[in-house]
Amino acid sequence: VAVRTPFIGSSTSLLNGDNRATYYDGMPRSVVNGAPLRRHGDRFERLRGGFYRAHGRTDDTFNLGGIKTSSVEIERACDRAAAAANAGAETAAVAVPPIGGGPDRLWIVLVPLFEGEEEKTKDAAREEALVKLFNDAIKRALNPLFKVHRVLLEPGGLPRNASNKILRRTLRAKCADVQARDAKTTPRAKL
Repeated sequence: VAVRTPFIGSSTSLLNGDNRATYYDGMPRSVVNGAPLRRHGDRFERLRGGFYRAHGRTDDTFNLGGIKTSSVEIERACDRAAAAANAGAETAAVAVPPIGGGPDRLWIVLVPLFEGEEEKTKDAAREEALVKLFNDAIKRALNPLFKVHRVLLEPGGLPRNASNKILRRTLRAKCADVQARDAKTTPRAKL
């Protein structure tokens, strides 16, 4: 969904963020007056007969292997597992498209409990243990078909907007950067 601005409740700036990049970059202009359209974040589907179906927020739902799920459900399962294993304070689920295309992959961003924990996760065995921890939790709580591809540590805490919502776009970009960096040093079969 794209909307014309200004409208009541629309932001003109972001706290700790780039309003133009978040809401306007890559968007078309209005066919009515040529004004830039603002990205809304909700998804609608046009149906036959002039009807529409609302699908809700696009940044907080995932299509993993053809199954739609909420990031909140995944995070709830991962938060419990992280707390039980004393592995982290908070998680965020992020769907990241693989290099070269294909279905999005599930990444878990973990806020570690202890300083210096991010250094341990650079160890492949430690990351594999976290991936297994979260895969087992998701399998038990939600669906055995959902698979965690990677775990990324965010020691400074999850990025949030002024209303305390997780900035998934920021996390998705960070995960994509890690994926691109790894692609330069890792054999293709592992990506």
